[in-house]
Amino acid sequence: MKLLLRKDIENLGLCGDVVDVSSGYARNYL
Repeated sequence: MKLLLRKDIENLGLCGDVVDVSSGYARNYL
């Protein structure tokens, strides 16, 4: 799943980055 980060996330990316994460990670932690 590709996500556009709305704020900086430690160990993932900075605001504005498009990152590829698993669906479970996105649902549970973001």
